[in-house]
Amino acid sequence: MFQLKVEVAPACSANHITIYALFLSAEGMVCSILFLSGITGTQYGDNLMAKVKQRNQPRKGWLSQLLLTLSLIFLAFGLFQLGWAVWPIPRDAVQIVIRKGVLPGAPAGKAYESLAEYTLSLSWPIWFRAEQTENIQLAMIEAEALNDPQTTGREGQIVIFEPVMSNLTLTPPGRIQTNLAAGKELDLIWDVEGEEAGETQGNLYVAFGFYDDALEEVVPVPVAVLDINTRIVSLWGLGVNLVIWLGFMGLVLWGALFVLGRLAQGH
Repeated sequence: MFQLKVEVAPACSANHITIYALFLSAEGMVCSILFLSGITGTQYGDNLMAKVKQRNQPRKGWLSQLLLTLSLIFLAFGLFQLGWAVWPIPRDAVQIVIRKGVLPGAPAGKAYESLAEYTLSLSWPIWFRAEQTENIQLAMIEAEALNDPQTTGREGQIVIFEPVMSNLTLTPPGRIQTNLAAGKELDLIWDVEGEEAGETQGNLYVAFGFYDDALEEVVPVPVAVLDINTRIVSLWGLGVNLVIWLGFMGLVLWGALFVLGRLAQGH
């Protein structure tokens, strides 16, 4: 790479020539080292930047994976709660027939009787959620065809209903007395609501009413007692409204974390 040219001056000795040659050789080596060092330094810098990027890339990938995993957890959390809150409630039902004629529960010496043969149907929820409003449905019809011309002009039947349910709020509360006209259908609905989880047992008392002239009041004669057993459930001790709110919050957090995770992947 370098050429060494030695000129011998007349006044120079052999020692001076040797020193001058060594100096030129050292100068050439220094230039070569500096040249090679420039190339090697550039490559080293590029390699260093690449390693830094490689080290930062796993950190960003770890962050995005964490955010996406959390988003999936909140998605499952929200969907589970909303699914529990809207899951259909099964119902139970019972049907009885009230025969026409003198009632077995009538007081002695009184000819209190059923004016027709009636079919009474009652349905209620097998279970329902705490702080949720459900209902008890009752339907009562004559066994004969409705609006039968033969029933026209017959007096109505006084019917008395009284539901009794522990740990439940009933609307309307207390006893209900109504007059079932001949050939007509009677439909009643009670709204029920409970706050504490657990088993609930109750009854529906059904009676016919007859006016006593001597007493000047309606005398109830028991006809049937229907059992109503239901259960109030809760999720982690929470009411249904709070569960729905937490479900929607889970979906909101899922969306926010999913967007942040995708942004972390992009960068």
